[in-house]
Amino acid sequence: MKRDPFTLTVALDRDGLASGELYLDDGESYAFEQGALVWRSFKFAKGKLTSTDLVSGNLKKSVDSVELATYNPQTNAYAQSIKDVRVEKVVVLGLTKEPKTVKIGETTLEFEWTAGTSAKGKKEGVASKLVIKDPKAKIVQDWSIAFE
Repeated sequence: MKRDPFTLTVALDRDGLASGELYLDDGESYAFEQGALVWRSFKFAKGKLTSTDLVSGNLKKSVDSVELATYNPQTNAYAQSIKDVRVEKVVVLGLTKEPKTVKIGETTLEFEWTAGTSAKGKKEGVASKLVIKDPKAKIVQDWSIAFE
């Protein structure tokens, strides 16, 4: 499964925000103690979903209270082994309205919109749902998807 694509589900709160993290390692060894891991942050705010590396800024608390002496994403053997693993789908729940466009960088993405209740609305009915298929994002890279 370590090379299977990911589906990210983003459930917005009343303020139209969401955040989450993803931690991955080989699940077989203690190589994470030498920095062979992937730890990502996902944040939705101000009409953007961003993915950033968390390891670099958290060397003292990466996992199991193990302090990493150094970390280099380019020489991270585990990250390199899954460098082609992609985000296959992004589902955003609770948007207030359908975006006109959805872009990653300069690339316009295709999406499907299902109207429903926004996260700011009453807690009745089904949440609005936006589904982006194959946003061309790699799980180990920084990226940003803009909802305009």
